[in-house]
Amino acid sequence: MEQKRIWLKGDTHLHTTNSDGIRTPEQLIGDCKKRGLDWIIITDHNYNTIGEKSYMDGELLVIPGEEYTGDNGHLNIWGSNCPPIDKDKRPTEYEQYTLLAQKAHENGCTVSVNHPFCKKCGWHMELEGFPMDSVEVWNSPQHIDNMTNLDWWHKQLLKGRRLPLVGGSDYHRDYYVTKLLASPTTYVYAKSNTEEDILTALRRGNSFVTNSPKSTKIILSCGDAVMGDDVELTDDTEVTLAVEGMKKGMWVQIFNNDEIIYEYKATAKGNHTATVGDLKKGFVRAQILYDYTPIMRFAYKQIVKLWQPADAKLPIPSFAWCMTNPLYLV
Repeated sequence: MEQKRIWLKGDTHLHTTNSDGIRTPEQLIGDCKKRGLDWIIITDHNYNTIGEKSYMDGELLVIPGEEYTGDNGHLNIWGSNCPPIDKDKRPTEYEQYTLLAQKAHENGCTVSVNHPFCKKCGWHMELEGFPMDSVEVWNSPQHIDNMTNLDWWHKQLLKGRRLPLVGGSDYHRDYYVTKLLASPTTYVYAKSNTEEDILTALRRGNSFVTNSPKSTKIILSCGDAVMGDDVELTDDTEVTLAVEGMKKGMWVQIFNNDEIIYEYKATAKGNHTATVGDLKKGFVRAQILYDYTPIMRFAYKQIVKLWQPADAKLPIPSFAWCMTNPLYLV
């Protein structure tokens, strides 16, 4: 009998005082416990804070990781036995990045490209052919570059590439009243809260990303199968959408390949379910979008003038509040 899977929430991208964060590892772990996370991956720049093996701190699983950081791109490697790198020798050439990914895979680790279309620190090398296990589509609180990441990722799916998305807060510090830790949060559907099962779920795409640990949940399923799983397509195949805690004014979309096959806009805060059939081979995925209010649009413009000046001149798009990985129809 197959072991039952459970939903576990965590953060894939965190920094401490061992690179450019302001929280010590102990402080950061304590903060993650307060946020109610089940697992975390600490990914200091070119430095493995955790060491060779993951461990439990109370009920929180702490997984080793490292953000391999160079001028041409940032690469997260997760798991025990992360390849060592000289902290003072940053990777620069594509071949150096691919060798790091190769060594990581030899060691049983998981490789993810970070914030590929970030205007400040994006990926400036070949992306489509890079040997990654996932891509960080959602980095830090929502902004325009994340929506560019999302569009690129969707196009990869349409080309037939099975590339799971992840979210990571890239947490360094808070600013005044902000709570940026675990914003966004990645939920995985795993057999247990162990390194092996968490990373397996991330590589398979048995996951969704949402705004924060207590925010909206979104799940696509077909029988016992969820996002990241395969479903044999028949004339009777239907997928079920389940949204918990959807906010007024937000709208949910279900894609079947390049077509939106279902859309619903919430008129009040609450839960929402739907069942959709008449599907085509390929994939289905779901997302929840929202628009800023006039006050929030003004505030956003003021923030990006300081943080990312180029964005201040761009139209503000609809942003994603939640997004799922694909459920594959074969």
